[in-house]
Amino acid sequence: MMPHRNSWRVWLRRLTQGGFLLLFLILFLQARYMPVNQTGRHVKLFFLFDPLVLAASWLSSHQVASGLLLSLVTIGGTILFGRWFCGWVCPFGALHHLLTGLRKQKAKQKMLTDGYSPWQKTKYYVLATLLVASLFGLNLTGWLDPFSLLYRSTAIVLYPTGSDGVKSLFGWIYQVDPGIAKLRLTAVSEPVYSFLSRTILPSTDIYFCGIVLIAILFAAVILLNLYRARFWCRYICPLGAMLGTAGKNPLIQIKRNEDLCNNCRLCVVDCQGGADPDVPDGWKPSECFYCYNCESACPHQAISFGLHVPASKSASTPAPLRWLLHFVRAPRQQKLDLGRRSLVIAGSAGLGTVLLARASAQGKGHTWNPALIRPPGSVAEDEFLGKCIRCGECMKVCPTNALQPALTEGGFAGLWTPVLNMKLGYCEYECNLCSQVCPTQAIGTNALEQKQQIRIGTAFFDRNRCLPWALARTCIVCEEHCPTPKKAIWLQEVQVTTPEGASLTVKQPHVNPDLCIGCGVCQNKCPLTDQRGVYVTSVGETRNPGNQALLGGSEG
Repeated sequence: MMPHRNSWRVWLRRLTQGGFLLLFLILFLQARYMPVNQTGRHVKLFFLFDPLVLAASWLSSHQVASGLLLSLVTIGGTILFGRWFCGWVCPFGALHHLLTGLRKQKAKQKMLTDGYSPWQKTKYYVLATLLVASLFGLNLTGWLDPFSLLYRSTAIVLYPTGSDGVKSLFGWIYQVDPGIAKLRLTAVSEPVYSFLSRTILPSTDIYFCGIVLIAILFAAVILLNLYRARFWCRYICPLGAMLGTAGKNPLIQIKRNEDLCNNCRLCVVDCQGGADPDVPDGWKPSECFYCYNCESACPHQAISFGLHVPASKSASTPAPLRWLLHFVRAPRQQKLDLGRRSLVIAGSAGLGTVLLARASAQGKGHTWNPALIRPPGSVAEDEFLGKCIRCGECMKVCPTNALQPALTEGGFAGLWTPVLNMKLGYCEYECNLCSQVCPTQAIGTNALEQKQQIRIGTAFFDRNRCLPWALARTCIVCEEHCPTPKKAIWLQEVQVTTPEGASLTVKQPHVNPDLCIGCGVCQNKCPLTDQRGVYVTSVGETRNPGNQALLGGSEG
């Protein structure tokens, strides 16, 4: 077997892939509160160029965040030049491309398995299912959208575990400091740790609920690359399916020199998309990532890529019309033959999912989960589920770790959408970063002064747990931490009698529901660490007139 001669285009593609993967990581790390309450809109850049997010948001909510219109650039480029986005830009695709290199199959085995498989149509049916569900108001694209899946997995699984590992390592070195002769490792490790703390590591320990399920899904997606090259991109990715549909007849197409080709099939060994570059007139542009591996792998230079000039049966056909017909009339071998029956089944699956979600008591709006506390500025729940793509960017940027991925709080339709857990954190009064980074405006953009007026719930005291109420002990922690300009928690001095018969003055806390915004700092700071003496529920939230306390103005 002759060695590969990686062309300049392969090296350019590798550099571009690495650059976009590095950009993704840089933007990910910049999504943080410290040192100021400003991240900049650029941290959600990848989502703004995602046409799947645009389509699903528009279908489900009939509204589009203006920034998402940038994804039309992706669609336009794909129509003209093919599915290059998957092979050159997508950071998740770059990760799959990198991990596919770990496969240990022999070339002959790859020739047998890495050609096009009819199962690659599966991703088109996944896309159809998600879009039909979105059409009926249930946006589940975030489960499988590549940017959402990668960001969510990085923010909730990789970043916390990696940070814990790094902190543990440097903590061990600091405590043990084995050293080498007279050289102390802390002389090096401490400056390095200080730098990492300022730039990469979170300022506090972070942890998330339901991390195991997200970790298993991410690990499965990654490990499947060992079974088949870029398994996710070939068989599952709905964004890849959308781009494959748009780029089914691009201007840049493969050219085979049949006189030079000896059917060695080495091009198939390195084709990560299963695009069949070895089949005469059978190359499938909808599956090609334009990685140029096939071109480099060919020892006889029989494969190349170039501008495809559309032909016409009539010489009188004007050139502009020929170019237009080029995109409409794909050659027979390049058409996507998905089958009506399969598409109907996929669409029915999407509709069935919507009906199941709406048939539940929660979907009917007959139950209110008190733990379903959405970030401030969130739109009404139905609209929220139509817009939220479960990317996890709001959870990454939350400075107190209060935003967590929902498990059962929002029902089936709300899986992995953001909810506040006041035991783990609280809504910081001086922060509105979650609204700044949300790419779909499921969390509406509000100035800080406006956000501070939004109620996300109401605090209540458990008089069987609260120390002044239950045990006649002095405690004013909740009142001290209440952040509203006029305290929503007020204290009433009362005389109580101790078990010993002594008279004692204690300050019993009350909630003024007209001032409480439900930020949860009182619950988070309560000294009772298991079951708190004060807790927040979603009742009273600004976004939902139907979820209000019946006796407005009464004490909690």
